[in-house]
Amino acid sequence: MADIRNLDDLAEYAHQQLARIQRMQDDLADQFGTGESPRGYVRARTGPGGGLQELRIDPTAMRLPAEDVAAEVTAAITAAQQEYARRADEIITPVIAAAPDQNSVGDLEAGMRRLDGLVDDLDRIARRRGLDG
Repeated sequence: MADIRNLDDLAEYAHQQLARIQRMQDDLADQFGTGESPRGYVRARTGPGGGLQELRIDPTAMRLPAEDVAAEVTAAITAAQQEYARRADEIITPVIAAAPDQNSVGDLEAGMRRLDGLVDDLDRIARRRGLDG
């Protein structure tokens, strides 16, 4: 943690942390994952939240039974989502200093809300004291 000796140091530290988190969020928004089905009939691309961005099905796959096509589609999307998750972990881990899990994501969001509130409080204090210039 930074050497915080006064209110100005604390405000600067809070602003730096918010900037790191904003960069992390921007980096996550730019990421995607790609995946291919085991037989290569289907390719998928997913983005943040696992949202499907693109799905390509080889026309020859239509000769397969419907359940096989469904399995190919599911496998490609799952592979793309897993790749996105790996990329997201690489971005998030340095920011939170640990690999995220279900609990740490909620903790991170709660921490971000507390940090936002702290920065707002510090800005109000600085304005009242005429230090916002």
